[in-house]
Amino acid sequence: MADGAGRGERGMRRVKGWLIDWVLVTLFLLMVDFLWLAFSGRRGPTGLLLSPEEILDLLHYLPLLAVSAALAGLWQAAAGILGESPGWALTRPLDEAPSPVLWTSTLRGWFVALLIELTVFTGWLVTEVQLVTFLTQFNKAADIVRGLVNPSSAVLHQGLILLVQTIFLAFMATAFAIPVAFVLSFFAARNLTRGSALARSLYNLVRAAMNFTRAVEPLVWALIFISWVGIGPFAGVLALWVHSVAALVKLYSEQIESIDHGPVEAIMATGASTLQVMRYGVVPQVIPPFLSFTIYRWDINVRMSTIIGFVGGGGIGYILKPRVDLGLWGEVGTLVLLIAATVWCMDILSAKIRERIV
Repeated sequence: MADGAGRGERGMRRVKGWLIDWVLVTLFLLMVDFLWLAFSGRRGPTGLLLSPEEILDLLHYLPLLAVSAALAGLWQAAAGILGESPGWALTRPLDEAPSPVLWTSTLRGWFVALLIELTVFTGWLVTEVQLVTFLTQFNKAADIVRGLVNPSSAVLHQGLILLVQTIFLAFMATAFAIPVAFVLSFFAARNLTRGSALARSLYNLVRAAMNFTRAVEPLVWALIFISWVGIGPFAGVLALWVHSVAALVKLYSEQIESIDHGPVEAIMATGASTLQVMRYGVVPQVIPPFLSFTIYRWDINVRMSTIIGFVGGGGIGYILKPRVDLGLWGEVGTLVLLIAATVWCMDILSAKIRERIV
C-alpha cells in the first residue's frame, strides 16, 4: 500500500512538473516569436492591439503549444542527460534536494536565465519604456517641481475639510470590515475546517471569494459602487470596505492557522462545544495580532482613500485630480503636503499603537 501511494504521489508530481514545464516553455517560445515580429517590423512596439485578421492568425499558435508540450515531456524523459527540468525542481520535496551546483553548468539554469532576459526585453517593448523622453523633458519637469515646492494657499481650506473626510472614510471602511472579516476568518483557516466535508467546502468557498475580491483593485470597486450609490464618500467607503474584508480575512486566517493547538486540545478534552473551544482556545491567542493587523489596515486605507477620490469616491483626491489635469502645480503641492503630513502622522501613531499591543 505504501509503495502504491508513493508511486501515485510521484506520478502526480511528474504531471504537475510537466504542466509547469509546458507553461514555461510556451512562454519562452511566445516571447521569442513576439520579439522576432517586433524587431522585424511585422508588428508594432506593443504588439497587443490585434486586428480581426491577426486574431484569426492566433490559431497558428496551436502547433506551438504542441511543440512546447513535446519539449516539456522530452526534458523530463531525458532528465538523466539534460538535468532536472524547472517543473520537476519546483515540485520536488525539499528533503530530496540534490547537491548544489552552479547554474551555468545545468540546462535548467541557462533556460531560466534566458527566460528572465526575454521577459525583460518583452516587458520593455510592451510597456513602451522611453528613457530618452524621461531624461530630456526638463522644461516640463521644472514646471512641476517649481509648483510643488511653492504651494498655494488657495486650496488650503477646502483641502483640510476633505482631508478630514479622507481620514474618516478610511476609518469607517475599516470599522465595517472588522466584524465581517473576523467571522469569515474562522471559515478560511485550514486548521479549523478539517472536521467535515461541509467545513472544507466552506473553506474553499471563502478562500476563493476572498482571493477574487482582493484581486480587484479598490479603484475598480469604487467605480462599481459609484454606479450603485452615486458619486461621493459612501462609494469610497464601500470600495475600501470590500477590499479590506478580503485583506483582513487573509491576515486573520493565517494567524489562526499558526496558533498553539495545546490549549485548544485541552479545552476539547473537557467536552466543550465548538463555540466554547473557539471562545476560550482560539480567540485569546489571536486578539493581539488581530488588533495589530486592523490598525495596519487602517493605515493602508488612509493611503488608498486619497486615490479613491480620483474616480469620485470622496476625500481629498476628489479635488486633487482636476488640479493635476489643469496643471495647477502650486495647489497640487499644497494637497500633496497635506496628504504626506497625514500619512506620516498616521504611520507614527499606528506604529506606536502596534508596539503597545504586541
